[in-house]
Amino acid sequence: MFILLASSTVDAAGERGLILRLDSSDGHSDARSVRSVALHVPSGQSASPFLKAGAFTARWEGKLVLEKRSRLVFHLEGTGQARVLVGGEILVAAIGTPSESERLRSGEHAILIEYTPPPEGEATLRLFWAGRDFSREPVPATAFIHDPADAILKKQSSFRRGRALVAQKRCGSCHDPGTKVAMPELLLKAPSLDEIGNRLREDWLTRWISNPQELRSTAHMPAVFRGEDAEKQAAHVAAYLGASAPGPDVDEISTPGQIKEGGKMFHQQGCIACHTLDGKGEGERIALGGVRMKFRKGALEEFLQNPSRFHEGTRMPTFQFSEEEASALAGFLRSLGKAPRAVSRKGDAAKGQTLARSAGCFNCHQRKGEAKGDGSRIGLFALNSAECSGVHYDLPGGEKAALTAFLRQKSNSDSLVRSVPAEFAERQYHQLRCNACHARDGEESLREKFAEEVAHLKWTGPPVNEEKPAILAGPPPLNHLGMKLRPEWRERLFAGEIRPKVRKWLPARMPAFPARAHHLSIGFSHAAGFSAEESRRGALDPTKVRIGAAMTGVEGGLSCGTCHGIADKPAIAVFEGEGPNLREAGARLTRDYFHLWMNDPPRVWPGTIMPKYALDGQTPLTQYYEGDARKQFEAVYQYLRSLSQKQDHEKKP
Repeated sequence: MFILLASSTVDAAGERGLILRLDSSDGHSDARSVRSVALHVPSGQSASPFLKAGAFTARWEGKLVLEKRSRLVFHLEGTGQARVLVGGEILVAAIGTPSESERLRSGEHAILIEYTPPPEGEATLRLFWAGRDFSREPVPATAFIHDPADAILKKQSSFRRGRALVAQKRCGSCHDPGTKVAMPELLLKAPSLDEIGNRLREDWLTRWISNPQELRSTAHMPAVFRGEDAEKQAAHVAAYLGASAPGPDVDEISTPGQIKEGGKMFHQQGCIACHTLDGKGEGERIALGGVRMKFRKGALEEFLQNPSRFHEGTRMPTFQFSEEEASALAGFLRSLGKAPRAVSRKGDAAKGQTLARSAGCFNCHQRKGEAKGDGSRIGLFALNSAECSGVHYDLPGGEKAALTAFLRQKSNSDSLVRSVPAEFAERQYHQLRCNACHARDGEESLREKFAEEVAHLKWTGPPVNEEKPAILAGPPPLNHLGMKLRPEWRERLFAGEIRPKVRKWLPARMPAFPARAHHLSIGFSHAAGFSAEESRRGALDPTKVRIGAAMTGVEGGLSCGTCHGIADKPAIAVFEGEGPNLREAGARLTRDYFHLWMNDPPRVWPGTIMPKYALDGQTPLTQYYEGDARKQFEAVYQYLRSLSQKQDHEKKP
């Protein structure tokens, strides 16, 4: 198998990925780091939030790193004109014309890909390679490194960080950005204050309003009040917000059963990747040791079942817990911290309402009966620094510098008008911590990284049969997410609409982010160099469907039905582990990914128990297409599509 660069070497030589430089026809330029050579820009849209829509050129720069001497063939797919240079020599002269088989030594090679989109239509480019021991595939991020100290990259990365902070801190709620925004994060609503007194304890609200960073170091909420009376003012606002509370609250004591079952669920769902069990937190991980002091009776259970009910933009996903599951998990979480405190400072609700209005609370938050205030007279891009005179954001030095630099460049205001889906998806990959459960580019998932912290919560039932490794395998890696799932199906997955789950034996559930599902699905497609528009896949070929059905069979086929259910037929004799039902494969997988997977499953997903059937483009089943693997796999794909279409017809007669 072709071996790529080890992570430790990447850290020593540079950062993984390449620098993508973009130049527009009006003389402006931009640079950002990207995982690989893949780009899709729909007609009429911008290639960068910092560039106008229109003609542009692109260059990917960095180094190709090989661990061993290899003979490789490079390919370009897409629209327009492009070429690939390695070590200063042109290897690929045009899109659609593969390179000669090139022998490259081990080590680093300067690589440059130049691209000019067509005058009209969409701009699309993807880079592939093939070697002696692997078939054509996208060149992975693990094969590239770049210089993070590049001056233009550092400047533009700072602008991007500042742009993201404008959205996170909701600066435009008080300071007019001077334009209609389109950045998806800016369109997500802040937490609603409706019924907040029914949900959160008044004493906790006072502490939160007084100093959010004291309770959560990464809080985006600023300290609204400062000075000697800050806590008193916070207490007044908390009294106003809590005025709707249904009487005194009582502390809930967790039962041993809740603690045991809830702890098991906490372990199974990988919650430790985003949270800590103590009251301090760590980096981006939010502490859970204080939830007992935060939530009123029954409110934590309701939150776990529907986290986005009062906060559309929450990063907490929906796991679709049942009432029983939410009760057990809430019981476990309450067992982690101290009992709630009595209200230490009772405020005046009337004064709190006046203060909440004057402090601009309703510029960000909604509450029935309240309206947005006038905000500041100073426009967003008239600010001279990230220091806010109205409220206090405890920004680290790097964030303060990035936000100040972004705001001082008035032309950056246009970046809020533009949305680049591929960049949104990459930002959300990190903010939503998709790597909590999934590996990508050879890096371990966060749940694996922090596994020891919850080892004591692991289920202690009958031992897992280690001869069935599929039971031990975690969620699939995300290396090829943008090309793997059909966009419509992927959007439904992110929205939490896929039932039953594809891998029913896997304890971990796919979390849902309904408010972000649409933009996320588009973004992951564009980041992989594909359109997110559902394209017609063409009519099914009855002959191919028939051959595909035969190839999945036990007699004279690949014996797919041994480990996979096929439509309503269950798996015949699962040995090492059950696979997903193949009816869903036709609905969810793209043709490109299906062929990539079938050519070499262990290469696509290291550790999978799915065997490799093709060698040098041939399978042992010579009775079909004389053993031509691509033709055979296409027949199987058409058969799987026929299964999913039949299911759709049964659902919608």
